[in-house]
Amino acid sequence: MSLPVTEPVDYRGELETLRERFNEVTADKDRIQQDFEELRRGSSTIAELDKLIAPSAKKAFTYMSVYSGGAFALLVLDGSHWHGFDLDESVLDLLVGSTAVTVLGLVGMVLTGIFVGARKAISKTE
Repeated sequence: MSLPVTEPVDYRGELETLRERFNEVTADKDRIQQDFEELRRGSSTIAELDKLIAPSAKKAFTYMSVYSGGAFALLVLDGSHWHGFDLDESVLDLLVGSTAVTVLGLVGMVLTGIFVGARKAISKTE
Protein backbone atom coordinates (compact mmCIF):
# COMPACT_ATOMS: atom_id res chain seq x y z
CA MET A 1 0.00 0.00 0.00
CA SER A 2 1.35 3.42 -0.88
CA LEU A 3 0.46 6.91 0.25
CA PRO A 4 -1.05 9.30 -2.22
CA VAL A 5 1.26 12.01 -3.45
CA THR A 6 0.04 15.55 -2.73
CA GLU A 7 1.36 18.92 -3.67
CA PRO A 8 3.53 20.73 -1.08
CA VAL A 9 1.69 23.23 1.14
CA ASP A 10 3.19 26.62 2.01
CA TYR A 11 3.04 27.12 5.81
CA ARG A 12 5.28 30.19 5.94
CA GLY A 13 2.39 32.61 6.69
CA GLU A 14 1.07 30.39 9.48
CA LEU A 15 4.56 29.92 10.87
CA GLU A 16 5.03 33.68 11.13
CA THR A 17 1.64 34.02 12.89
CA LEU A 18 2.56 31.25 15.32
CA ARG A 19 5.93 32.89 16.01
CA GLU A 20 4.23 36.24 16.78
CA ARG A 21 1.72 34.56 19.07
CA PHE A 22 4.53 32.68 20.83
CA ASN A 23 6.31 35.99 21.48
CA GLU A 24 3.08 37.50 22.89
CA VAL A 25 2.56 34.53 25.20
CA THR A 26 6.18 34.72 26.38
CA ALA A 27 5.79 38.43 27.16
CA ASP A 28 2.53 37.70 29.03
CA LYS A 29 4.26 34.98 31.02
CA ASP A 30 7.04 37.36 32.06
CA ARG A 31 4.54 40.02 33.10
CA ILE A 32 2.48 37.53 35.09
CA GLN A 33 5.63 36.21 36.78
CA GLN A 34 6.56 39.74 37.87
CA ASP A 35 3.02 40.32 39.20
CA PHE A 36 3.22 37.05 41.10
CA GLU A 37 6.54 38.00 42.72
CA GLU A 38 5.12 41.38 43.79
CA LEU A 39 2.06 39.70 45.30
CA ARG A 40 4.23 37.18 47.13
CA ARG A 41 6.33 39.98 48.64
CA GLY A 42 3.16 41.82 49.65
CA SER A 43 1.61 38.77 51.27
CA SER A 44 4.73 38.14 53.34
CA THR A 45 4.61 41.75 54.53
CA ILE A 46 0.96 41.35 55.51
CA ALA A 47 1.83 38.16 57.39
CA GLU A 48 4.53 40.05 59.32
CA LEU A 49 2.03 42.80 60.17
CA ASP A 50 -0.40 40.16 61.41
CA LYS A 51 2.30 38.82 63.73
CA LEU A 52 2.83 42.32 65.11
CA ILE A 53 -0.87 43.08 65.44
CA ALA A 54 -1.86 40.01 67.48
CA PRO A 55 0.03 40.81 70.73
CA SER A 56 -0.89 44.49 70.57
CA ALA A 57 -4.55 43.69 69.99
CA LYS A 58 -4.59 41.24 72.90
CA LYS A 59 -2.96 43.77 75.23
CA ALA A 60 -5.36 46.51 74.15
CA PHE A 61 -8.36 44.23 74.64
CA THR A 62 -7.12 43.19 78.09
CA TYR A 63 -6.61 46.81 79.10
CA MET A 64 -10.06 47.80 77.86
CA SER A 65 -11.69 44.84 79.61
CA VAL A 66 -9.99 45.49 82.95
CA TYR A 67 -10.59 49.24 82.80
CA SER A 68 -14.24 48.88 81.79
CA GLY A 69 -14.80 46.14 84.38
CA GLY A 70 -13.31 48.34 87.09
CA ALA A 71 -15.47 51.28 86.04
CA PHE A 72 -18.55 49.04 86.01
CA ALA A 73 -17.74 47.74 89.49
CA LEU A 74 -17.38 51.30 90.81
CA LEU A 75 -20.70 52.27 89.23
CA VAL A 76 -22.46 49.26 90.77
CA LEU A 77 -20.92 49.98 94.18
CA ASP A 78 -21.98 53.61 93.96
CA GLY A 79 -25.46 52.71 92.77
CA SER A 80 -26.03 50.16 95.54
CA HIS A 81 -24.33 52.33 98.20
CA TRP A 82 -22.59 49.21 99.47
CA HIS A 83 -21.27 49.88 103.00
CA GLY A 84 -21.89 53.58 102.47
CA PHE A 85 -19.83 53.76 99.27
CA ASP A 86 -20.68 57.00 97.52
CA LEU A 87 -18.77 58.79 94.77
CA ASP A 88 -19.04 62.47 93.99
CA GLU A 89 -21.00 63.27 90.83
CA SER A 90 -17.97 64.82 89.13
CA VAL A 91 -16.01 61.60 89.76
CA LEU A 92 -18.83 59.59 88.18
CA ASP A 93 -18.82 61.92 85.17
CA LEU A 94 -15.08 61.51 84.81
CA LEU A 95 -15.31 57.72 85.24
CA VAL A 96 -18.03 57.25 82.61
CA GLY A 97 -16.44 59.72 80.20
CA SER A 98 -12.97 58.25 80.50
CA THR A 99 -14.33 54.75 79.95
CA ALA A 100 -16.04 55.84 76.74
CA VAL A 101 -12.93 57.69 75.58
CA THR A 102 -10.75 54.68 76.38
CA VAL A 103 -12.89 52.28 74.39
CA LEU A 104 -13.53 54.58 71.43
CA GLY A 105 -10.02 55.99 71.36
CA LEU A 106 -8.22 52.70 71.71
CA VAL A 107 -10.32 50.78 69.23
CA GLY A 108 -11.16 53.58 66.84
CA MET A 109 -7.91 55.49 66.60
CA VAL A 110 -5.06 53.34 67.77
CA LEU A 111 -5.82 49.83 66.54
CA THR A 112 -7.50 50.69 63.25
CA GLY A 113 -5.45 53.82 62.64
CA ILE A 114 -2.04 52.28 63.15
CA PHE A 115 -2.58 48.85 61.67
CA VAL A 116 -4.87 49.73 58.77
CA GLY A 117 -2.67 52.74 58.02
CA ALA A 118 0.39 50.51 58.00
CA ARG A 119 -1.24 48.13 55.55
CA LYS A 120 -2.26 50.97 53.25
CA ALA A 121 1.25 52.47 53.35
CA ILE A 122 2.80 49.13 52.45
CA SER A 123 0.36 48.47 49.62
CA LYS A 124 1.16 51.89 48.11
CA THR A 125 4.91 51.23 48.13
CA GLU A 126 4.64 47.87 46.40
